[in-house]
Amino acid sequence: MTVGELALQRPVDRALARTSFKTALAFASVTCLLAPVAYMAMFSVFQAYDDEGYFLLTLKDYLAGHALFTQALPIYGPFFYEVMGGLFKAFGIQPSLDAGRLVTAVVWLIASLLGGVLAHRLTRNLWLGVAGQLVTFRVLATFVNEPLQPAGLTTLLLLSLMVAATFKSSRPRAVAAVAGAVVGALLLVKVNMGVFAAAAVVYAWAACLPDRWRRLALPVLVLLMAVFPLALMTPLLNREWVLELAVVATLTAAAFGVATLWRKPESRPAPSAGWMLAGGAAVLVGCLALAFAGGTHLEDWWSKSVVLATRFPEVFVWPVAVNAAYIAWAALSLLGAVAFCRKYARSAEPPSAGLLRVWAGFFMWLSMVVLPAFLLALPLAWIAALAPSDDRDNPTGAYPRLLLPALAVIGSLQIFPVAGTQLSLAALGLLPLGAISISDGIRQLRRAGAASPGAVGVANRVAPVVFGIVVAALMLFGLVTATEFAALTPLGLPGAQSVRLSDAKAAQLRSLVGVLDQDCTSFITYPGMNSFYLWTGQAPPAEVSSEVWWLVLQSPQQQGLVDQLRSKPRLCVVKNRRVLDFWAEGRQVPSRPLVQWIDNNFVQAGSYGDYELLVPRSS
Repeated sequence: MTVGELALQRPVDRALARTSFKTALAFASVTCLLAPVAYMAMFSVFQAYDDEGYFLLTLKDYLAGHALFTQALPIYGPFFYEVMGGLFKAFGIQPSLDAGRLVTAVVWLIASLLGGVLAHRLTRNLWLGVAGQLVTFRVLATFVNEPLQPAGLTTLLLLSLMVAATFKSSRPRAVAAVAGAVVGALLLVKVNMGVFAAAAVVYAWAACLPDRWRRLALPVLVLLMAVFPLALMTPLLNREWVLELAVVATLTAAAFGVATLWRKPESRPAPSAGWMLAGGAAVLVGCLALAFAGGTHLEDWWSKSVVLATRFPEVFVWPVAVNAAYIAWAALSLLGAVAFCRKYARSAEPPSAGLLRVWAGFFMWLSMVVLPAFLLALPLAWIAALAPSDDRDNPTGAYPRLLLPALAVIGSLQIFPVAGTQLSLAALGLLPLGAISISDGIRQLRRAGAASPGAVGVANRVAPVVFGIVVAALMLFGLVTATEFAALTPLGLPGAQSVRLSDAKAAQLRSLVGVLDQDCTSFITYPGMNSFYLWTGQAPPAEVSSEVWWLVLQSPQQQGLVDQLRSKPRLCVVKNRRVLDFWAEGRQVPSRPLVQWIDNNFVQAGSYGDYELLVPRSS
């Protein structure tokens, strides 16, 4: 570099440094502003079905040295327990409701920050970057219902994969290794999420192959992606909502596939398959080796984390609200994708396409917080996959347009069979697609300024307006959260000093825990509600920590538990009929030995809201 070039470069470097500092300061400031909202929201809810207690208890068992998959019936893999266990050990934290919620609040804030960084890297627009951070924070507010649920870790992994994709052009090997590692980690947290991520990574890789191989592989993968939802949901296709969801997913995948086949081929080489395999193998081997060294057996991991997970639709389903209108909209989107690609996929688009992209992107972001409306926006994923044909310096890059829509489309299948927290995680896939679409639309409108001067003014206002709407929505959420938090009272139980509930509910739980401490040497919960063990400092007297032990344990297993429990002095049962009905979904509770033994040998000794305390029947 000559002296003259160096002199010119220094002002550019200083300008970049100032921009980077401003961006970092904006994200850091927003994170600090969101922190108290996250805290108040996280400590204002306690769900009676108590997923939180289950994960805390199984984590406590793991930290106590018990091998995984022996103390309970987990369907989540070892990576979650090794990461969270390592975190708790490193900071000297004991599993409790307060600790689990603080960790989850931090995960929530980090995930929101990653969402903002992702939106900014895809658009190079700070308005959209900060708006993306706020949208991510709002959609992940469902974390408050199930603190310490592995959904937090899977969200961090998926967002890391999305952010990594934006570096593909500058660091292809590192991106490939990260993609493989994330897929491996997801497989060892929640198998279905690992499979979905792997499918998206393979799809994006195939779309980047040289023309000869791309023409062979990509149509096959498009077909497989389109039929995959139907194949996945085959066991329950006789249910109307499942069939409608499968059809919507199939039409959505087909629309994205059409856009991928019609788009200009990627000019850069595909990510290295070798580096992807190396990254995945490193995580798989390292994680499983650590688990096996701790006493976990391969057959236990396979039977409980893989086989049992595939059988979960037989145990519990949570329907998603979907109907024929969703199918009609997805079909219309597919037709729109075909028509648009035939006319504009490789030729200049009219200026009006910019407005279409802005509308589609805003609709995607709006739908993320109006669940399950994201299923109406998901069929528009193909719009983000198509870069405007005349925009040669678009900041998004080609690879993210392949991987991110594939992740959103395939990842949406996680809402089957349980559409609880999974709805928010599936909706999160629309975050980068909305950012891409809005950014593309803004850039198209600006380029149309010569022919339509008003278009530039519209383009300049889009990002600030979107930001303002998102800020207003977050301010409302924060106000409601703060108002509710102030109206609640501290629970005041061991390990849950900071949790706040209504006066009545807090008093009921304190009274019940007091009776358990005073009158019961040991107790079981029916269904599994494991926070009571944390509050009393007791351990389950038998392996009944699974929330649905009464559904998944067969007669021989339940009879063994009865034989084990008969000799327990002053054994009590905490029963919650409302939670039992929630899990049973209108079915009869299977009449198996432990259930029969409770029904025949215990009577109610007290009622505490929805909770009943059962004690042995007098002989």
